[in-house]
Amino acid sequence: MSWQASEKTDDDLIAARDFIAADNERAARDFLDAAFETFEQLSKFPEMGPAADFKHRALKGIRFFVLPPPFNRWLVFYQPSDKGVDIRRVLYGNINWREEPKRFF
Repeated sequence: MSWQASEKTDDDLIAARDFIAADNERAARDFLDAAFETFEQLSKFPEMGPAADFKHRALKGIRFFVLPPPFNRWLVFYQPSDKGVDIRRVLYGNINWREEPKRFF
């Protein structure tokens, strides 16, 4: 199995890296390593994250998984597919993604 990232995911990773790097360049690199390791793990075990339970049909099947510490405030949103997983977004956990899914997906 494999994973593929959306264009929004790429933008999310760049923004998160830049935000973290403003305080700590090494932590920014560690963040990206943790994200990519999580993507690999999800591609092997796509059912390990809980369903996001969005009401909108277009978002059905999206799951999420928390990055490992110290980045455990970041969520990876993904959708299992026949080929592995499609990584849809990587978002900071305090945003209101449940109430405003159309804003993020």
